[in-house]
Amino acid sequence: MENTQSIKLHLGCGSKKLDGWVNIDSVKEFEPDMVHDITHPLPFEDMTVDEVLAEDLLEHFDKYMRFVVFYQWVRVLKIGGRVTLQVPNFKKILYRYFKFGYDKFVDFIFGENMLGSEVYIGHFGNHKWGYSVETLSDFVKMFGLEPVDTTCKGLNIFMTAEKKKHVSEAELNEIQIYSHANAGGDKPSLPLEFVKEKIKIYQEQQE
Repeated sequence: MENTQSIKLHLGCGSKKLDGWVNIDSVKEFEPDMVHDITHPLPFEDMTVDEVLAEDLLEHFDKYMRFVVFYQWVRVLKIGGRVTLQVPNFKKILYRYFKFGYDKFVDFIFGENMLGSEVYIGHFGNHKWGYSVETLSDFVKMFGLEPVDTTCKGLNIFMTAEKKKHVSEAELNEIQIYSHANAGGDKPSLPLEFVKEKIKIYQEQQE
């Protein structure tokens, strides 16, 4: 008999564990359903997952690594499946600089490594990229997703996007990632395939 039970992944759950979801986090102190480093492939087959929830997570990956991890989130989604994201609204935060004051502004921008004032999560707590509504929308569309609901509340962006088509890894490998810092050199833009190779080398050196 075909298994019709839906699979819903709650990525980077921290201490917020949800009933009916597979709660996944790399920090074992949170006692998630699955301890897993999200910078590595998710242990689920292609197009087998109904929903993905990632609150305050995507901004913790740099402008290159975010392509690697987000591909995994979308890869496992069924056509018609949805991913829900919550990220800081970086554009709005910049407008609040003078209201925040320097110390609070810096604290907010760079993130928090002592989660809930209880568990030190190291570099996972640092913010490594910023999004506006426009840049987040453009980003998810590269992966065959279409935003269906986007709202801004406080200093956050909430976006739900639906998977319209399955974009292959080979297709995504052709994406060119521009670097302002490298604009004066020979390679101001790098294909994702090249970036992934360099990330893999880096990860192997850290093991």
